This record gives sequence, structure tokens and C-alpha cells, in this order.
Amino acid sequence: MNNIERKEFWDVLCSAQDGSSESIKEIQGAIKKPDFLCRFRSVNENSLIQLQENKLYYSSADYYDDPFDTFIHVDIPSIKQWYEYLQSVLYSNSAGLHNNLKALEPVIGIGADIFMKNLKDYPLDIHAFPERIKHIRNIIQKNLFSICFCENALNETLWLKYANNYKGFALIYDMRDSETFLCGKEDTCQNCLSAIEKPGIYPVYYTDEAYNATKFALASLLWEKQEKLSTQLLDLSYRSVVWEAERISLIKKKCHKYDEEWRMIRPSMSPNRTCIKMRPCKVLLGMRMPEYERALVTAAAKCAGISIIEELYINDLDILDSKAI
Repeated sequence: MNNIERKEFWDVLCSAQDGSSESIKEIQGAIKKPDFLCRFRSVNENSLIQLQENKLYYSSADYYDDPFDTFIHVDIPSIKQWYEYLQSVLYSNSAGLHNNLKALEPVIGIGADIFMKNLKDYPLDIHAFPERIKHIRNIIQKNLFSICFCENALNETLWLKYANNYKGFALIYDMRDSETFLCGKEDTCQNCLSAIEKPGIYPVYYTDEAYNATKFALASLLWEKQEKLSTQLLDLSYRSVVWEAERISLIKKKCHKYDEEWRMIRPSMSPNRTCIKMRPCKVLLGMRMPEYERALVTAAAKCAGISIIEELYINDLDILDSKAI
């Protein structure tokens, strides 16, 4: 997908208001799914073990190379203004607010009395908010897990960035083949969360305009107090930020547009790192990979059931290409 197509997808994602099947269908319809996706790896003990076991681990965004991953901004003045207004109305026992909340009960799914009692009993510490909001990007990054892919195995930028300057390797996945996806097909999958979850794969959108994550930041403050809040209020906060995790995970600065990135996003927010199992259809070796590391990667690939091994080279037209070993 080029960036115009990615922008069209982004607009559809931002217009989604709920998690209904209709919204999901619209979002999926805006994605031009590639036949193949790839991952670039340097050669080390972890990457060799994961290759051998066909495992891909989710990483939290705070471990990514881009400190602006989750390219967001938070409107602190607006939150303070909203909070101060709400507090003044709450403690004035305004009948108008109560009546408005009463009328909205069927929509928001929480009683007016419960809503007002929660806000009175467990007020947000708005004075500490500016200090805490400085760390909101890191808080969000630590709780959003994804796996990064690229749609172009000959992407020179990523061979430099993630495959150790052509000394690493790339894993190619056939996204059309059901045999690529191994989760849920083994006896050990019965009690595994990854076999139950159905992660989505989405294109990353590149722009110079940060995403307004104010609503998500406010919800994050509520979640910090979740043991004290009513179930109804927590449910309301979750519903109010549907698709926010995806929007925050899928926006990056425009300077990264040549990465041609896609992301598989975990459906649930969690501090626990998990993995999925996918078998590559092909392994592509970097042109500067030392011979002993070529042997290690080839052996691990064969152990994983991958029969196609190719290597990079520069063809007669001075273009990056690949060929069978």
C-alpha cells in the first residue's frame, strides 16, 4: 500500500465509532492486504531460537527504535478545563447535570447516581496530572504490544536498520497460506492465550500531524484507579476509546514512510509479553552475512521446516535482488 492508500485506511479507522461487525468490515475493506509480509532480523541467540521454533514475540512500543513511536499529543489545558468544570458542577449538586446523565443512561450504560458518586468519591488528582502526563507516552507504549512486518523483502532501508547492515536475514511469510499460521493447531495450544486471541494486521500510516490521544490519556488515568471504580464506569471508559489502541499504534512520523511497515496488534492491552507461531515460506540471507552465521541460520531454518533459502545480491541492473543458494 502506498501512503495515499494508507491515508484512506487511516481515515476509515478514525471514523469507526464502535466494535460492531459493520465497523470491522469497513476497516478490513480499506486494507489492501499483501500476499507476503516479511521481518528483518540480526543474527543472535534469540533470533536463531525464534527462527527454529517459528515464534514471533510481541514487543511493546517503548522498545522500538523510534522514541516517537505512538506519534501522539495530549491536550492538557482542555483536560484541566473539562475537569474543573465537572468538579464545580458536581459539588454544586446541579439538577441539570443529574437530569442530563439520567437521560443518557440507556446510551452510556451507567446510572447517573453511580457515575456522580464515583467521581466524587475518587476524584482525579488534576494537580498531579501535568507531571504524570509527561510520562503518558511511555505508559501507553508499555501497554501496546505489536509485531512489526514489511511488505517488501528488498527494502534497502530495513536491511540497514534491522538486519545489521545486510549481515542479518529476512523471514518471508505467505499470508495467503493457512499453513503459515500455527497457533491453535498443536496440543499445547489448549491453554494458550495466543491461540484464542485473533490479532489484526494493519498498515502503518505516516504523517507529520500527531494523533490527538487526549481521550485515551484521560481513560488511562481512570484505569489506574480501576480497583476503586464501579464496573459500569470502567466499561464506559473502555467503550469510549474503542479503536484508540490501534490508532495510536499505527501512526508514525512521515520520515519513516520508506519502512512500508505493517503491524500485528494484540487485541488486548497487557503488560505480559506473549508470542505467536508462524512458519515462514522462505528465508533470505543478507549479502554481508559471515559464512559461519549463514550456516547457523540455514540449520535453524531447516529445523523449522523451511526448505527455501535464498541470498541477496546486486543484479546486472544494479538493483537489489535475491536468488536460490
